[in-house]
Amino acid sequence: MSQTCETLFPQHGDCTASRLDGAACVNRSICHLVVLLLSAGVLAAAFALRSNDEGLSLFGYSWPFHCWLYNAVGVKCALCGLSRSFCSLAHGDMETSLGFHPLGPAVFAVFCLEVLYRLSALIAHPAPAGKRLARLHIGLVAITCSAVFFHWLFYLRGLFV
Repeated sequence: MSQTCETLFPQHGDCTASRLDGAACVNRSICHLVVLLLSAGVLAAAFALRSNDEGLSLFGYSWPFHCWLYNAVGVKCALCGLSRSFCSLAHGDMETSLGFHPLGPAVFAVFCLEVLYRLSALIAHPAPAGKRLARLHIGLVAITCSAVFFHWLFYLRGLFV
């Protein structure tokens, strides 16, 4: 296994420590696999769970997890409503999905794209994804996270004004 850093990580230049190259490559693959499994799990849960005004249910049984911040102090967290929004969207109800969280469909789309990105990264292994694709991915995730955060700030502002 005599690959160079340039083969695995073009931005790091050339080196001959192939053990380090292999370890870095394995770490990168593990990271892609973990994020892929988590993203796919979230999407699978969205299809398996059903949403209603009281929360979520799985095969008719109430889902026991609720927002701890909302239960403790009555203030919604930045992610409140996303689970129900995902479930509504997975079952084809866009209007209800937007009612639970206005950014739910956008975040759902990012999860779908995350699965595709991670699959492509694992399939292209050991070659890293193109710089443009990686930058697009990072930018999309950053914009989505920022949008969710700023939406929450506007919600909090409404509580105090």
